[in-house]
Amino acid sequence: MSGNKKIALISVSDKKNLLDISSFLIKNNFQIVSTGGTYNALKAEKIPVKAVSEITQFPEIMDGRVKTLHPNIHSGLLAREQDDKVLSDLKIDRINLLVVNFYPFEEIINKEDSNYEDAIENIDIGGPAMVRAAAKNYLNCCVLTSPEDYSEYIKNFKLNKKSQDIFNKKMSLKAFQAVAHYDICIANYLDKTINNEKFSKFISLNKINDLRYGENPHQSATLYQEPNTKRPGLINSKKIQGKDLSYNNIVDGDSALSCALSFNDPTCVIVKHANPCGVASNENINQAYINAYNTDPISAFGGVIAFNRKVDEFLMEEILNKQFVELIIAPSFSKKSIELSKIKENVRVIQYQSFENKNCKHQIKGINDGFLIQDEDYSDLDHSKNYKVVSKKIPTKKEFVDLYFSWVVAKYVKSNAIVFAKNKTTFGIGAGQMSRIDSTLIAGIKAEQQNLNLQGAVMASDAFFPFSDNVKKASELGISCIIQPGGSQRDDEVIKTADELGISLVFTGIRHFRH
Repeated sequence: MSGNKKIALISVSDKKNLLDISSFLIKNNFQIVSTGGTYNALKAEKIPVKAVSEITQFPEIMDGRVKTLHPNIHSGLLAREQDDKVLSDLKIDRINLLVVNFYPFEEIINKEDSNYEDAIENIDIGGPAMVRAAAKNYLNCCVLTSPEDYSEYIKNFKLNKKSQDIFNKKMSLKAFQAVAHYDICIANYLDKTINNEKFSKFISLNKINDLRYGENPHQSATLYQEPNTKRPGLINSKKIQGKDLSYNNIVDGDSALSCALSFNDPTCVIVKHANPCGVASNENINQAYINAYNTDPISAFGGVIAFNRKVDEFLMEEILNKQFVELIIAPSFSKKSIELSKIKENVRVIQYQSFENKNCKHQIKGINDGFLIQDEDYSDLDHSKNYKVVSKKIPTKKEFVDLYFSWVVAKYVKSNAIVFAKNKTTFGIGAGQMSRIDSTLIAGIKAEQQNLNLQGAVMASDAFFPFSDNVKKASELGISCIIQPGGSQRDDEVIKTADELGISLVFTGIRHFRH
């Protein structure tokens, strides 16, 4: 090969921007060497290219399983400046640039019709081996593992050696990260397939950004996301205006949005310190906000608001006139509402993106000496058709609607959770108490503070009643129906008390603790 030519080895599954990078290399006196499908793609574009077999003097064999696993390739990738004599003696060419991305293993296993045999065939061996070699030798060989980096390589190509070394080092890190992520995907897949492991033991994350601080100013914090996460959420959203999201904004916003998305009717959810303080569904989203706000205006101050419908200028004006708000989340905003929001430039306005895929995901919680992993709180059995009326008095159709509404809200309230509701609007919420009766008392106090009449309202409890005291207190407050999981040793006593007090009692058979 001509001594004044540099060599670029290109072998990619993702052929995005392939013509851009290859054309640039040819113009800058590179000899391109390639394999299989990439070789054919370059030939089709009339890009001068040599087959790897010309370098190795060994044919691609075993349907392409063995093509780059050869000393001539790895010596070319690993050669340092002091190795010129070795290369010359053995007639091996130095490789200056490696452009590789791997077989699409992750894409294959995520297909609905994927199978074990297809997955195994899409485990790349030669690609990661070359990438590791080039990444280790980044001072002498640049490695590109993403089509998104081709333009940056082109931009750095004619700069001084120091800038190229910095870029190469950055690409080396990215290459090792790509290999690590690839290996993690394979290990997790095989662990689940062979060992029937329910959760992934290895986690690969994309860094989104550093946060100013964590829950408190003395705590550092960073936001990460698992790759290819396609679910409605704050990371997959568009910030229209406002300051960067804080750690607490993200926690509260995630809770508010999750709750809002649990309803089909137009719904508003106001969250303060990770607990809903007001939730309402209504045919009119503006009225839903007013009703949610009226549940607890004091707690709503400085809260986070999520909607599952578009926010117009009238709703935005209502919010900004009524309260101080940290964050407003909705699927869309009218142009005039966005203009109005600029009056309060620090208010964060976030437009979330909807995705069809809402599959159950895992949740991770750190403890002092380990981690807890669980499925998110979702069950196909948690449906009104599976609920059981255990009292003599049967709820009316309207009461059933309110019971289901309050039950969904309770799922997002910290245990022990009590929710009072009427007309698909919360009338009082008791959260996070060590005793369930205390949560009931607090929910009652909240309703009284806002002069909300609980006569005919319903009550939801996230877990069973250990005693009948909650039923008695509910009756005193005017509650007509109660929904709870059931399953207490004192269920018979609780049912008897409900019958004596003329209260309808519904058991769901599902518990919703939220710690």
